[in-house]
Amino acid sequence: MSTPEDRPASGSVPNSWGNALAWKWAPALPTALRRGGFLTLLYALRAMANASGELRFHGDRKPIRIQDIAKAAGAREKDARRYLNAAIAAGVVGVVGQQRRGRSSLYVLLMAPTPLWGAAEDSLKASQRSAGKAPPPWERGEESSGHRGPYEFGPPRPELSEEQPNEVRATAAPMSSGRGGPIGSGHRGPNNPGIAKELPQEMAGLVEQPPVGGRPGRTDLDQSQGQDSHDPAAPPRQPAPPARPRDPTRCETCDGRMIPRRDRPRTICHACETQTARTAS
Repeated sequence: MSTPEDRPASGSVPNSWGNALAWKWAPALPTALRRGGFLTLLYALRAMANASGELRFHGDRKPIRIQDIAKAAGAREKDARRYLNAAIAAGVVGVVGQQRRGRSSLYVLLMAPTPLWGAAEDSLKASQRSAGKAPPPWERGEESSGHRGPYEFGPPRPELSEEQPNEVRATAAPMSSGRGGPIGSGHRGPNNPGIAKELPQEMAGLVEQPPVGGRPGRTDLDQSQGQDSHDPAAPPRQPAPPARPRDPTRCETCDGRMIPRRDRPRTICHACETQTARTAS
């Protein structure tokens, strides 16, 4: 609690220092020093200093801790220490003795005829970069305007040329190999790309067969049109190979193995029959 002796008297150092701060120093402060907590800390130092300008308690003569100065300025302890170092660089605050870790430093107000506010601003910028913080918007230059560059998320994707659509693209691997599970189960095996799938006799004729002697990626219709109009020397179209006969030991639906029965010939396995009956019901 403050006493009448702690209050700055008329003509004392805090009174003269406060008048210079309010009427001369504050209007001349750079923008970076006015918008932060630096100016608030200076007013807090003026209010907490004794008649001789020292920041110490009157009773026990102990220096005021940095934690109390930060609370009076409404700032964090780390920021209050940065502001004090900037005020020391400007020449408006001094330190009595040598600063030591673990001991409170004794700060004193100084009546500087011409404060070095540029040095204070440089001190704040240096401590802010060392803390890993981004500078405020009013301190950013053209190089750090906040706009994202064209290649911030990596280089641009390559553009496709006009000749690339005619190239052959790789097809995706089939989701199932077509191999059945145990006999009569009707379940398919794992996904094994590269294994040919056997089709029933009824479906073999519906599958488009690859052309023989033609270009990759072109159908029979394209080859016939190219032969009639653009490529008269192309070889004639070859007929499709005959369809394979149906395997009586495989199911027409799931292509799984099944046990043939002479008394009752069937074309689908027991699992597919059960599934068809459930669907119909």
